[in-house]
Amino acid sequence: MTQRALRAGVAASESGAAGVRRPVKFGRILDFGTSALHGILPPALHATPLSEGGKTGVMPPSERGVAPLGPGGVLRAEPITAENGGVRRPVKFLFMSDHHVESDAPAHEAYPMWRPGNHAALARTYEFIGEDPYCRDIDFALFVGDQLNTGYMNRPAERTAELANYYRTLESLDLYRRTKGTDLRDLDFRAPATFLCLGDLPAGYVQKPIPFRPLGSRVIAIQGNHDTAVADFYRECSFRCGDTRFITFFAEYVGLPAPPGMFCSTGRISDEAVAFVGREMAAAATDPSIRHIVLACHWSIVLDDPAFRWPLFDACPENGRNDNRRKILELAEKHGCDLYLNGHEHRDDWAVGRAGPLSDLNGGTVTAQEGKTSFAIIEIHDDRAVVHVYSRAVAVESPDGAVTFPELPHRLFTREIPLTPLHRDGAVAAPPSSR
Repeated sequence: MTQRALRAGVAASESGAAGVRRPVKFGRILDFGTSALHGILPPALHATPLSEGGKTGVMPPSERGVAPLGPGGVLRAEPITAENGGVRRPVKFLFMSDHHVESDAPAHEAYPMWRPGNHAALARTYEFIGEDPYCRDIDFALFVGDQLNTGYMNRPAERTAELANYYRTLESLDLYRRTKGTDLRDLDFRAPATFLCLGDLPAGYVQKPIPFRPLGSRVIAIQGNHDTAVADFYRECSFRCGDTRFITFFAEYVGLPAPPGMFCSTGRISDEAVAFVGREMAAAATDPSIRHIVLACHWSIVLDDPAFRWPLFDACPENGRNDNRRKILELAEKHGCDLYLNGHEHRDDWAVGRAGPLSDLNGGTVTAQEGKTSFAIIEIHDDRAVVHVYSRAVAVESPDGAVTFPELPHRLFTREIPLTPLHRDGAVAAPPSSR
């Protein structure tokens, strides 16, 4: 375990431990230090290999540490006794980031892993999640940005084509098919009605509010810096699952000084985003049935840590002296939020760092190379988050167009992040109704 992991209070464990408890589960890169405002630091440290996991097929449950199955092949939920004597069932979800789904035009291919079979590897990864006895039992999915590669206002043709591929592959995810068009009121989903697109605009564009599309399934996706014009993906939103309230916010892309031919960036948080987060955190903190608040954004929030390359900055010239990162941390401190999830950085180590009261999980990318980390199933227990990290499927296409999968997803490692519940003696949240 690294010194950084020890400081963050993170326990990294092998995935072979038997008996997984049933909690909330979520379903061109350069390494610059966070001192980029005052000059570029040397490249960040490279991650060491994480696991030698199996290369083919699906690992048997005994090797994955999967809990026993109940009648009908359904994963048995292990009841968790709350301090007031009630029984609490944790929530569990799929967490993904940075799919970078592309159009079918060869000239726009930036992610060669999607070329075989036109995103066949992504579709097969979704299928695995619905087939695996452990992964399939999820309450919802949270995608934290860059689901598309060219979702910009000034690239409408590519944006439309990529969105079509996004939904075509998403049909392979059982959770999406099963919950599409169903009653989602138990999520208590809230989001602004519209958003403004401020960057990557076509000539002569007249700025006007763009309405978000209504939430249509239990796959909840937010915008990153590659899909800023996609009304299907939210910016600020809030929803609950069981006894946990999830809150997301958006940050506008801001370029930072970098050597010629390279880039470095951060994000600018709007005052409206801070106000939304403040209202939702305050409401959650005063609700006795809410035990945890989880905050998510496409951008990381940890400064001065080489494992976090492009975080949100405090006030600086490049972001217009925007000081809203500090305000977000103050809100988290005030209302008892201690877990933060981000994407954007395409790292394989899923590092955990500290920013104020927050433990920030630096999620990987679905476009990971062969054998590397791609997605996670995250569980929210009363005193910890358990993060099971998996690889993705690998597709190979023969000259005659046949597609094979020499590697299917498998669990690589597990992280545990300590959490402190908001209301230790509060009411026990009703179990989610989605299962």
